[in-house]
Amino acid sequence: MDISNEASVDPFSIGPSTIIGRTIAFRILFCKSISHFRHQILHVFLNLVYRFRNLVAPMVTWLHPRNPQGILAMVSIIAFLLKRYTNVKQRAEMAYRRNFWRNMMRTALTYEEWAHAAKMLDKETPKMNESHLYDEELVRNKLQELRHRREETSLRDIIFCMRADLVRNLGHMCNPELHKGRLQVPRLIKEYIDEVSFQLRMVCDSDSEELALEEKLAFMHETRHAFGRTALLLSGGASLGAFHVGVVRTLVEHKLLPRIVAGSSVGSIMCAVVATRSWPEVQSFFEDSLHSLQFFDQMGGIFTVVKRVMTQGAVHEIRQLQMMLRHLTSNLTFQEAYDMTGRILGITVCSPRKHEPPRCLNYLTSPHVVIWSAVTASCAFPGLFEAQELMAKDRSGEIVPYHPPFHLDPEEGSGTRVRRWRDGSLEIDLPMMQLKELFNVNHFIVSQANPHIAPLLRMKEFVRAHGGNFAAKKIPLDAQVSGDREIDPSGSAFKGEGAPGRSLP
Repeated sequence: MDISNEASVDPFSIGPSTIIGRTIAFRILFCKSISHFRHQILHVFLNLVYRFRNLVAPMVTWLHPRNPQGILAMVSIIAFLLKRYTNVKQRAEMAYRRNFWRNMMRTALTYEEWAHAAKMLDKETPKMNESHLYDEELVRNKLQELRHRREETSLRDIIFCMRADLVRNLGHMCNPELHKGRLQVPRLIKEYIDEVSFQLRMVCDSDSEELALEEKLAFMHETRHAFGRTALLLSGGASLGAFHVGVVRTLVEHKLLPRIVAGSSVGSIMCAVVATRSWPEVQSFFEDSLHSLQFFDQMGGIFTVVKRVMTQGAVHEIRQLQMMLRHLTSNLTFQEAYDMTGRILGITVCSPRKHEPPRCLNYLTSPHVVIWSAVTASCAFPGLFEAQELMAKDRSGEIVPYHPPFHLDPEEGSGTRVRRWRDGSLEIDLPMMQLKELFNVNHFIVSQANPHIAPLLRMKEFVRAHGGNFAAKKIPLDAQVSGDREIDPSGSAFKGEGAPGRSLP
């Protein structure tokens, strides 16, 4: 018989062995731990109350319902909480209404709808502090100075001072943030504009022998040159260019159409219509003649299109457009249109030649070019229309090629080469620099209908908001509309919720 000091014990399990049993056991232990934790917290709280009973007792006595001070304190606390809840609710309702009217402005189809939404938004928006957006003190001082000068001095003194002081962006009052989403300009700026306009009309309408007519004309020309001019730019955009009609119609109805209009591709069509008509004719055109803007014929059958592509390299036939433009513009040249209406027309065209820069045709650079010829060349997008030759009037009034064909060298072959031009929006969609240099334009109303530009414009606004104007200037060229009014492709809803207000001429 062996005796050993080691004892053997068989293994056995502690607690439940099934999953359900273990789950029940875990729940019981967890609940017991939570209950123990609550008792511990209550115990700590009672100890704190017991230690600070000397401080708590007077407060409880002070808040007793029989104590008037306690009742007053309770009523004040309840009133504060109710007022705070009411203010939060009112602010939420106002924010909802403001968002509603902003959405109405963005989706407006007519200027009247946009104006109503903007008026309601002004009512719902608290008066903002505008002092950080422009120099109120400077504008107010200039306004007082103008009024004092009008009451105390002569016309010659008014002319002398106005030629030195009249600037367009006085105190940065053309800041776009001042006019975004607002129907009216700030009151102080409006008073300044009205006062300057009144004094200009006073000089113009004066019958005094103190000022000769030649002096008035010289003053107006010199003041306009220093003040700068406004131009309307209409971009290309194929069928989306029809939205330009709504933009121009709105400007005409409110008598805000600038004297300088320029465009490319389909935008040049609308510019040509406006620049070849007197003011009454422009007004009646938008009332009676919009049906005449049916430029493009049917493409024809598949065999006709294939034949046209093989022979001309274009899908559409441009002759229908030429016939309609000749009817609308009456074979006028740029110089003749300017002499007849006083409006300056600019149309951009590009050359297929590699190193030749694009051109902005107008009455200074190409006075004898026929307008319908320039428009068809500006619409000649590669693949859709064949490149066009510019036509002009000679001394006898006959229509001849603007660039006569030149002969090829003998080693290159026989025949002549015709100089043709194509769509201006390919390289110079908005001829801002050309208009600045030629006509002293420093303010633009832009109707941009090219869909690929919209993301760039939004990027420009985002960068300007977060990175400043310097960073915004680095946005690609097509999105550079810095400091100008931009109109989105809705035809009447003005981009950024801002519509053009009346400004100095």
